[in-house]
Amino acid sequence: MMRQWPRAAMAAAMLLPAAAWAQFDLSVVSSSGEQPAPPVFDLGSIYPGETVTAAFRIRNTSAAPATLDLLQVAGVGFQLSSGPQLPMTVPSQAVVDFSVAFQASMIASYSAALRSDGISIFLTAQVLPWLTYSVDAGAGLQPLAGVVDFGVVQRGAAATRHFTIVNQMSGALSVPSIMVQGEGFGFAGASPSGMVLQPGQGTAFDLEFQPGAQDAAGLLTGSLAVGNRSYGLTGTVADPPLPQPKLAIALAQAASAQQGAVSVQFDAPAKIGGSGTLTLAFQPAAPGATDPAIAFASGGSVISFPVAVGDAQANFSSGLSAPFQTGTTAGALVFTVQLGGSTDQQTIVIPPAVVGVTVAQAVRQTGSIEVQVVGFDNTRSAAALTFTFFDAAGNALSPGPIETDASAAFTNYFQSSATGGAFLLTAVFPVTGDASKVVAFETQIANSAGTAVSAKTGF
Repeated sequence: MMRQWPRAAMAAAMLLPAAAWAQFDLSVVSSSGEQPAPPVFDLGSIYPGETVTAAFRIRNTSAAPATLDLLQVAGVGFQLSSGPQLPMTVPSQAVVDFSVAFQASMIASYSAALRSDGISIFLTAQVLPWLTYSVDAGAGLQPLAGVVDFGVVQRGAAATRHFTIVNQMSGALSVPSIMVQGEGFGFAGASPSGMVLQPGQGTAFDLEFQPGAQDAAGLLTGSLAVGNRSYGLTGTVADPPLPQPKLAIALAQAASAQQGAVSVQFDAPAKIGGSGTLTLAFQPAAPGATDPAIAFASGGSVISFPVAVGDAQANFSSGLSAPFQTGTTAGALVFTVQLGGSTDQQTIVIPPAVVGVTVAQAVRQTGSIEVQVVGFDNTRSAAALTFTFFDAAGNALSPGPIETDASAAFTNYFQSSATGGAFLLTAVFPVTGDASKVVAFETQIANSAGTAVSAKTGF
């Protein structure tokens, strides 16, 4: 009896592991789906310093939960790059995902054992001789990998990236076929494809990104194929900027009641079409003053102008310049042109001046004379008025100069006026005696800038 017991126990021990192993299956997961793992799984061929990764899935195929105690990979260059915390309980039909990564620098064939509960397969990989590739994308040489970005390039310009190839192996190696694809991408010079490099020897090549005239603004992509390796190429197309504008103002005299013209020159002919704006703003010397007469001849204070490819200056509806008026109020005229992201600005100061008399006339009535003066006071400070009347011989009639203080009247007028410094003055003078002997008059109007004297006016 005692001799048979160990044999029965041994048999039981041999059966238990087999029952446990049957609870888990191993699959390989790829973009094409999930496939049962073969006894030997090849991760493929890579080059020194590269990394290759394979994804796996363990499934509990039993009808009850099972404990996963073991998950390991043993072999030079192989390691678990992701996986679960063990031990863990896996529900029935549930899965556990993990991955294995391989990387090595020596030229050789490699293998490893991947083991789990009841599972064991071999993994293989190979490191092949390979040239070392680097790229200078603006921050010094970096290993060639992923995507090479050429940055933002204006249409009509170009950006270049410099690539180097070095043979760091112990034997001679040929540069594989190097091909470039993608709109705007190409070699800037010769390709080193097929060149034989001895150990320690290197070579270089340049790629260029040059958007074409037909390429719209935005991202362009391409690819660089080096042997059986492919790398992305990207570049962003940007519209050329609109030219920088420069104001040119023609004004004979910086004074009120003048007309001038403003033109806009470009620093270079326009490479693209667009539009700009020309603005005339007024900063009055007298706080709160407004003057609608300070405007462009076309009306308003803003003019839009189109820009066509090749234009060297702005074209307005009135021609190559925009006429404007200086109005009747002292202050600063501020001209601003904006084109794209560029602006230019010029300021013309209209200084205070004596009253400007544009029209002076009188009407003889029975027993009185009515005088009308049309003018402007750009200081809005008119005060003392003086009227002198003359006979046919040019002599001043009695009582001589007639003076009056009209400061209050002018102040009230300008405070409520929306016409700048313009005014219409009407004064009525009673006449004792024969009014027909009064044949001319002269007016003087004083403001803060001085006294204006009208011409002797007959009627």
